[in-house]
Amino acid sequence: MKNSAIPVVIAAGGLGTRVAGWSQMLPKEFRPVEGQPGLLHVLEEVATGGAKRAVVVHHPYYAKFYAWPCHALSPDAHHHYQQAAGQAARRRPAAGLNVDFIGQHGRYADITSVLNGADHLRVEHLAFAFADNVDPTHTALADLLAVTDPDLPAVLTAPFDVAGAGCHGVVVCSGSGAVRTMSTLIEKPGPEAAARLANAYGSDNLRLLQERGRVTPMLLRHFAAASRMAPGHAEPKLALAIADYARHQVVQVVTGAPLVDLGAPEPSAAAEVV
Repeated sequence: MKNSAIPVVIAAGGLGTRVAGWSQMLPKEFRPVEGQPGLLHVLEEVATGGAKRAVVVHHPYYAKFYAWPCHALSPDAHHHYQQAAGQAARRRPAAGLNVDFIGQHGRYADITSVLNGADHLRVEHLAFAFADNVDPTHTALADLLAVTDPDLPAVLTAPFDVAGAGCHGVVVCSGSGAVRTMSTLIEKPGPEAAARLANAYGSDNLRLLQERGRVTPMLLRHFAAASRMAPGHAEPKLALAIADYARHQVVQVVTGAPLVDLGAPEPSAAAEVV
């Protein structure tokens, strides 16, 4: 499948427990960044990447709230708003992108959002983007897809730093160049563990996992198996499933700028406080 045609699952199935003081009233993906909801930035990013289809998989708790973007992002609603506001006609946000909104069903987990989205789109080749992580330049997904082999899974990362390791999976890379290979992943190590990783592998061989990636049919089947095999009420993690897959198969690693985390407890410098 060509990179420009790959459909995208936008995972928005979380409840924002790190920012529970306000996320009970407002989904974290609607937190403003540079004057517009974070989710709109993600949709613009997906459209910039050339996708024609996307599905936003949201938590059922926010079902009524998601009725608003279904309406507000439609061509007629955008046109009527511009007329009412006395504005000149402008391009509709994420123009050319066909977006569906569905409630997440099944086990509470980020891996569930991706599986739900793949089922809805009826595809096995897809990309994913987490709605609570924003790239205001709208280029992260396009950059990832442009430099990677469409027949292999890929993930986006940011440069390693000890302070950020507690909020991200730390990817140990092998190889060199613009596209490297995942050797293993350590999920959100504390500062001391992150410092030990830097000493063991060297900071240049470490990356912080960001919330963008490409999924192939083999990896999608691996996700489904990981979800089924998670014991009891354990929440199967997408990052850990990718790391387990990388033990035996190639997962490409691309490095870009850090994304804005809308679920961060402290306000990000790039985000406006709600």
